[in-house]
Amino acid sequence: MSYRFRIILLSSLLLGLMALCCVLTIQAYHNRMPFVGRMFYGTGSAAGTGGNPEASEPLWGGLKPGADEPHGMYYKGRVLVLMYHEVEQAPHDAAALSAAKFERQLELMKRNNFHWITMDQYRSFILHGDPVPDNAVLLTFDDGYESFYRYAYPILRKYGAPATSFLIAGTIGNPHHAGVPKLNWNQVKEMHRNGIAFYSHSYDSHRYEPTDAKGRHMIAALTGPVFLKDKGRRETEQEYEHRVKTDLEQANTVLDRELGAPNHVLAFPYGAFSKPLLHICSQLGIDVTLTVKDGLDGPGQSNGFRLNAGGAQNDPDMQLALMKLAKEKLGHAHFDRAPQQKREALWTLTAMAAIAVVLLMSIRNRKREKRRSAYFMY
Repeated sequence: MSYRFRIILLSSLLLGLMALCCVLTIQAYHNRMPFVGRMFYGTGSAAGTGGNPEASEPLWGGLKPGADEPHGMYYKGRVLVLMYHEVEQAPHDAAALSAAKFERQLELMKRNNFHWITMDQYRSFILHGDPVPDNAVLLTFDDGYESFYRYAYPILRKYGAPATSFLIAGTIGNPHHAGVPKLNWNQVKEMHRNGIAFYSHSYDSHRYEPTDAKGRHMIAALTGPVFLKDKGRRETEQEYEHRVKTDLEQANTVLDRELGAPNHVLAFPYGAFSKPLLHICSQLGIDVTLTVKDGLDGPGQSNGFRLNAGGAQNDPDMQLALMKLAKEKLGHAHFDRAPQQKREALWTLTAMAAIAVVLLMSIRNRKREKRRSAYFMY
């Protein structure tokens, strides 16, 4: 191999690895650089990891409401999953959406050619690539609040809109459960007979737990081993897996018993998940899961994105503007691969260092040969 060719090859490899390292570093650290997320993904949070949907900034910043488009086509072969929590007549906290705003949302969707689909259609689309209408929307409600029956359900029936509710199964019809009132099984069964689907949001694991004795680090209970106060230690992997399987199996058993339908869908509490949790879901036959991360879902996206459409600060007209631009604003979403990308960047740096050493040695040896040749010439 000639010296010139060797230098060109090594220099090209070094430049290529430098470019790759820059890309991996940007992808790994985009959460700390929101302007990078906007530059590469269209919105600051579309590339991120999600988080508290009610606390996040609206994605419609900079957009303007437009005129109705009765025949508009905004995205094709994709599904936009909308996520709600409480729907109240007069919202009492930041997570609750007013019934008036919820009805306004449905009215705007209907006037602008959005098409609501069922969870069965969504699951068939995700798993098998079955067709869905253009501008397809799946409406989902988390936690099984009693206000869903009182306020959201009548509006859904008025507009003929199917919807899915994710229940914390152990709290349904449980008078001893503290907090915001939950549905009872009579209400659930009535709604189930009239087009509302019900799936699991865990049996009783919608909470954060400490992973150490001092409680300095908290995780969503389903995502990993937690600290056992009675034993003064952290769960083993086997104990963690047994606890999570027991919870999810219990939720599925209750839903099957009360509604007579197997449960293959899970909305993760807080949208939090981990590789071990996804593996457990696969073992239990749960083949579609949902997070709280903004995005647009396509075939094969079995761990799905959802756009928060609830909360007291929701603006139905601005939300509609965002939905019309879902392909541009949400179509590039992906789950954070930062740990993997950091490792890849480290290996790339190592390769760059090795190639740089070889390149410098080649140049040094070439100079030495020239000096030696010059010496013998004289």
